[in-house]
Amino acid sequence: MNYGKDSRITSVIVSMFSVLILLVLAFIFLSSQQEKLNQEFNQLIYSSLTSFTDTQKNQILKIADDASTIKYGMESMIEAVSLSPEDQWMNHYLTKMEGENPDYQLEYVSCSNWKEIISGEGKRRIFEQVINNKTDVLDILCPAENADGYIFLVAEPLTANGTVAGVLFFTFKTEKFGEIAKDHMPFKKIQSQIIKSDGSIVYCNSDQLIRGSNLFSSIKTNEAQNQNIKSIKTQIENEDSFTTSIAMNGKNYYISAMKVGINDWILINYVRSPDIMLQSEYVFGMFFGTAILLILLTIAGCSWIFLLFYRQNQKLQLESERYSVLSQFTDTLLYEYDYETDTIEFTSNARRKLFLEKLKARGVLRLNRGEYLMHPEDWQKGERLRWALLGSKPDEVRYCRIRLKGHSGEYRWFSCQYKILPGQAGCKSRMVGKLEDITDQLGREEMLLNRARKDPLTGVYNRSGEQIIDGKLSLMCSGIFFMIDLDNFKEINDSCGHAAGDHVLTRVAESLEKLVGKDGIVARVGGDEFVVFITENWEESQITDMAESILDLMDHTEEGYYTVIRVTASIGIAIAPKDGSSYEELYNAADKAMYYIKQNSKRGYAFYKGEEKAHL
Repeated sequence: MNYGKDSRITSVIVSMFSVLILLVLAFIFLSSQQEKLNQEFNQLIYSSLTSFTDTQKNQILKIADDASTIKYGMESMIEAVSLSPEDQWMNHYLTKMEGENPDYQLEYVSCSNWKEIISGEGKRRIFEQVINNKTDVLDILCPAENADGYIFLVAEPLTANGTVAGVLFFTFKTEKFGEIAKDHMPFKKIQSQIIKSDGSIVYCNSDQLIRGSNLFSSIKTNEAQNQNIKSIKTQIENEDSFTTSIAMNGKNYYISAMKVGINDWILINYVRSPDIMLQSEYVFGMFFGTAILLILLTIAGCSWIFLLFYRQNQKLQLESERYSVLSQFTDTLLYEYDYETDTIEFTSNARRKLFLEKLKARGVLRLNRGEYLMHPEDWQKGERLRWALLGSKPDEVRYCRIRLKGHSGEYRWFSCQYKILPGQAGCKSRMVGKLEDITDQLGREEMLLNRARKDPLTGVYNRSGEQIIDGKLSLMCSGIFFMIDLDNFKEINDSCGHAAGDHVLTRVAESLEKLVGKDGIVARVGGDEFVVFITENWEESQITDMAESILDLMDHTEEGYYTVIRVTASIGIAIAPKDGSSYEELYNAADKAMYYIKQNSKRGYAFYKGEEKAHL
């Protein structure tokens, strides 16, 4: 009996210790995921707010377009059957149009009695503006000008028999402004304004700001916050659209701005962090609370295996839902490959990037059905991905670069990150990964690398040629090193000017590159010094022929509109591996041989002979 009691006590202690370890591990894991979750959360908010602003912009443009379409239709009908807009048919027609377009209220006002019909100052102002300018007007009437509150008002001049007979008014209530997209937004409340580029407010759905006031001057901020407001003002002036966030008064403000393209209007939407229905802190707390709940269930008597299964299933389901939502707002492509069925499946946004017939394909590797998507040179990497499944450890993230056929048929570079998910007992594993288009990034990197490695004047390698030559020597172990120094180059600069000198250097570099071809390396290592390295194992006669060719091309170097310039060079020659096996050793050897020519006749070449120097 005592043994059984001791055993139960031990089990309780072990269970409590296990629960404690599980709690600590859960806390560490969830804490590490919080930052990543915050980033993904902000991206979701940015995308949603930008989409809402774009919907509002399109709604404004549609109001103007619908009004113009209805107006031109009425004018065509008046002209075709010789109707008068003053007759009773006009009211019946407008009623019919309102039935077909329930979002609008339509009204026709004749030039003959408009003063008796129109009472509001705002509407009178717009009527006179249309009649005087004979053009359409899109404006917003504020509560001070319209008893029903803010409205969008489009006024179109209606022409009959070649003259303006009256004005068609199209009214759209601002309560419906952005209503289409609100049901799909993760926000409790969105503050919307329409301003002009100077900050003056045209429309605001909040009572805190009124029309005519200035958005920027009405915001009370301290000095640090004022910098944020200035930054946003600058973005509004210089960019067509942007979405950003700032911190003010202990809250995060997510702001989206977009130019409408009409009346110098700019749409502004912002959301405060308390008005977001789903907070990242709430999600983190949900994760943590779930872990605590599972631990309590374990203490209450749930089996260890069932608890692990429950948590794993819940986590996978949450990740699946999260990535399903995020995939609709990002250019990152997600995929899953099943080894057993040889099937790959992409997320829905892959259609925008890849040349896909279907999002799910079978026989990718075994039947070569993935060959149509991957570049022929990279197709063998697909086989390596399959074998990687057998050797990778669970949760080990691997990386590769592949070229895939884009949506328009051209091949583009993608980064591919993937890892293995354990399968059920007896089944082979699955691969999940993501693809990101890095074509533009690689192009920028290559451009910057070339700029850093090339001499800006001549276009040949600068001193980066030293590393390139050392790399060639480590692979080939043999080659010919030419040290070329232009003779009396200072006199060219002094007599003809630095522009002529620069032109000489450029022509010499071009001639050397053309002479040695793509297998040779040309680098400018000083003001008038060049090195040429050729990875060949030549006979001495071939080397002298090359040296003579270099001297000959110098003889043909002349300057178009400058005075004809005679250019000569002194050349030192070192041979690897006899005279050295590194750039520095070959440079020193060739420099001594070149110095020998400089001290004697110039315009010539010499081989390095150790302490002896023989002029050839």
